Amino acid sequence: MRCYSSDALIETMAPYLPIDGFNPGDWLADHRNIALEINGDFALFEYVNKGVYTGHYFFKSRGKRAVERGRDLLHEAFMGGHGIKAIRGLSPLEKLGARWLNKQLGFKSYGVIHTNAGPCELVILTKQEYLERG
Repeated sequence: MRCYSSDALIETMAPYLPIDGFNPGDWLADHRNIALEINGDFALFEYVNKGVYTGHYFFKSRGKRAVERGRDLLHEAFMGGHGIKAIRGLSPLEKLGARWLNKQLGFKSYGVIHTNAGPCELVILTKQEYLERG
């Protein structure tokens, strides 16, 4: 599940690259960051501070399959010994698919914040909330 291959990550992220300030090889080289992968679907957890990560996902899967993959990746994130206690995310308001997936995966919305990339929905899921959801 944990992935250290920048080639595999770049293959899945290709439609989204380049991303200003993001180099997949450099990002993966920081071992505080965690990349998880299932069959080309990636969840990236960027270290913020002890136990807190900013999540990003880049999936080839869509719909019901994406939800299944997301649940599997969250299970690994919280239960796989990575030390993740909370995941936060920022989804651009126009990314309706990502916002729908956040909701399906149990993330709670904390409203809209304005970023350099435009307005984004702030979502958070804690390990405790994940465990309570079952």
